[in-house]
Amino acid sequence: MLVRDIDVLHGASVVGISLADIEAADVSFFRESIIYTVKRYSKQIAFYVFDITDEDLLSNLHGAAISGDQSLTCWVGHECRFVGPEPSASSKALLDFVVEHRETTTAKAASALDISVQNASTRLKRLADDGFLLRSEESADSGGKEFVYKVIGKI
Repeated sequence: MLVRDIDVLHGASVVGISLADIEAADVSFFRESIIYTVKRYSKQIAFYVFDITDEDLLSNLHGAAISGDQSLTCWVGHECRFVGPEPSASSKALLDFVVEHRETTTAKAASALDISVQNASTRLKRLADDGFLLRSEESADSGGKEFVYKVIGKI
């Protein structure tokens, strides 16, 4: 049913999935419904889950994301959390920086974390490819183009 609903959202680049009316769900339900859907559309659409009111739901969603090998952004109130496989240790500080600031450019992240622009660029792209961040190309202050990396969902 979720796949059918998403199929009608032509051109959507970000989709939020609310758990507002979900009182209980096990790992297999989340894996077969949400994680399957995220994996199916992962090259076209960035997903996030919100309205998570219960830590048991989050725990079961995490188990589903681990078994499905798919990272997913979750919003618990105003807090951005992730379920599924962890980012590499070298990318964790970069992900934390983006979450704290909600968005960044490669140059800003490199400067703030005292790493090379090339290193920041490679890690940020990988975080986007792995489903942790949204990556978009925008006009730079210099007149050229630059990538902006954002948390998925609530800004």
